[in-house]
Amino acid sequence: MIPEEDYEIIRKELGREPNLVEQGCFLNLWSEHCAYRSSSKLLKTLPTQGERVMVGPGEDAAVIRLENDICLVIGMESHNHPSYVDPYSGAATGVGGIVRDILCMGARPIALMDPLYFGNIENPKNLYLFEHVVAGISDYGNCIGVPVVRGEVFFDESYSGNPLVNVVCIGIVKEDKIISSKGKRAG
Repeated sequence: MIPEEDYEIIRKELGREPNLVEQGCFLNLWSEHCAYRSSSKLLKTLPTQGERVMVGPGEDAAVIRLENDICLVIGMESHNHPSYVDPYSGAATGVGGIVRDILCMGARPIALMDPLYFGNIENPKNLYLFEHVVAGISDYGNCIGVPVVRGEVFFDESYSGNPLVNVVCIGIVKEDKIISSKGKRAG
C-alpha cells in the first residue's frame, strides 16, 4: 500500500487518481530497494571529491586513481527485501547486480565483500536467512571467479524480519578504458 503522503504526490503529479498499474509502478520505483529513499540523505553527506576521484556519484560505480594509469572501481548494492523473501537467490542476484555495475565501468571485478546484518541468530528464521544469504553470495562469486575477500556479520534483534544484505565489489581498470554510462551526444 502506498503511504498517504506519497499517494498525494502521485495524484498531484498525474492530475488524477492513479490506476492500479500506476500504483504498482510507483510502489516499486519508490521502494527502498530501487530508490534508496531512506539512505539517500545520508549518502549525500559523504565526501565525493578529491584529487584521486575520477568518477563520483551518478555513475554505476566510483572510480579512484591508484598509481600510474591504474584505477580502482568500487560499488555497493543492497538486496535486503529480496534476500528476506528468497535468501539464496536474493543474495546471489545482489552479487550479480553489483558485478554488472563494475563491468559496465569497463573494469575487471577482482573481489567481493559482504557486510551483513541479521536478527538474533538463536531464532531459526534468522539462522536460515544467514546460512542461505552467505551461501548465495559465495556461490555466485565462486561461479564467476570473483572471491569474497572480506565479510562482516552483525546480529541484533532489530534486524529480525529486515536483514541488511550488502555486497561490495571492487575491480581494476586502466584510466583510458573507463566507460561512462552518460550519453555524450543526443540520439
